[in-house]
Amino acid sequence: MPTSNSLVTLLEQLPGVSQVDATSDRVNSIGNTVVRCVYDGRRAVAVGADGRTEIDALLDLVDLHLHGAGVVGDTAVVADEVVLLLVQDAWDTEAEGALRTLAAELRAPVRVLLRRLNSRGDLLPISASGLDDIGDHEKYRYTEWLRYLMDLGDRPPTLVNRVLAGVTRPEFRAYPMLTRKNWWSLRLEGLEVAQVGAQQGRVDVGQDYDGRRGPERAAWLTAVPEGRLDITDDDSSVARAAGAINAFADAWDGEVPATGKHNEHVLESRILRGIVPVRTSEGALTLLRSPEEQRVSWGSQFPTRWGLTKSNSGRYLDVLLRDGRTPWALELKVDGSAGVAGYYRHGVKQAVLYRHFIRHATYLAPWFERFGLDHAACRAAVVVPEFQPDQERWRDRLQRVCDAFDVELITVPEHFARQGTMR
Repeated sequence: MPTSNSLVTLLEQLPGVSQVDATSDRVNSIGNTVVRCVYDGRRAVAVGADGRTEIDALLDLVDLHLHGAGVVGDTAVVADEVVLLLVQDAWDTEAEGALRTLAAELRAPVRVLLRRLNSRGDLLPISASGLDDIGDHEKYRYTEWLRYLMDLGDRPPTLVNRVLAGVTRPEFRAYPMLTRKNWWSLRLEGLEVAQVGAQQGRVDVGQDYDGRRGPERAAWLTAVPEGRLDITDDDSSVARAAGAINAFADAWDGEVPATGKHNEHVLESRILRGIVPVRTSEGALTLLRSPEEQRVSWGSQFPTRWGLTKSNSGRYLDVLLRDGRTPWALELKVDGSAGVAGYYRHGVKQAVLYRHFIRHATYLAPWFERFGLDHAACRAAVVVPEFQPDQERWRDRLQRVCDAFDVELITVPEHFARQGTMR
């Protein structure tokens, strides 16, 4: 991974490059890993960091161009083309595939030219077409996902339902897991407290990291000093597990006031149990299944691919809702330590890439058909809490980037993103 200094050195050796800037751009919320410059009369960025930063850089580039008044420093740039220089020797990576998709999905009056700059200073073309073969489940290594999805059936196994019955709080929900066959994650307002399968499970909350104990773990050990509890089919085991979860829930209520910090898992939980109004320009979205039917958060953490990768794990979508037969891929962001500027902007790339995968993943169509959904019609949105008055300029900028990629920007009442018991 090149440093900012080595990246600048490469750029300075490339003919046609000027206005190289590797400082942090606080005005536009862009870090120093994304180097801004002009290449061949076009606004450009060069990036060679981790895959996530490389993909985010395209959103930074588009946002800069939409708000840059046609100049970089004192150099005028062309209006209809920008350039992203991906600084790496490897080709056909996940980042390169994602960048191809994003460039192809751009609907603004500007085209993104993708180039790969290797360590020898060679400038190589990257295909201008989107990743139109992402439906090849063998090439992109998601063949086993269909089996995991379909094995979940229409309802959790009996043991899961018995634990659910012992904890009557509406915020206690079952989430299907795709890493183990017919196992379920049981979560209290988005916080995992148990994993349960058809015949066994365990109850536990958090863990220590480098000798540090988070508040969730501390509250759990206060309520349940023995820590992890195993769950079996025995009635006493189920009752003990449910009692421990109830005790922790009561203790956690006292730790987290209703005016707590924003938390994405909390917002996700409340959307997936149907208490948050989520409206697009075409109307209200609904859950994949009625919330009264069962306490299951269907549509949580749906797996996707963004490009070629050596890993078997997916890129997981926050929330999948519906408008009739149309699925909606929702990327959630909340105001936290990362703020609302670049952090929210980068959520657009996730929404676009989730949508693109779902539309093309014909192999997974049987799962969508189970819910009466047409995967090829998938739409996308970024969902955030209502903006504060001092954040309005970032809202306007985010809206323009969303429009550029045909992604809807949805705001929800701010209190739904805050930790704490809903009263």
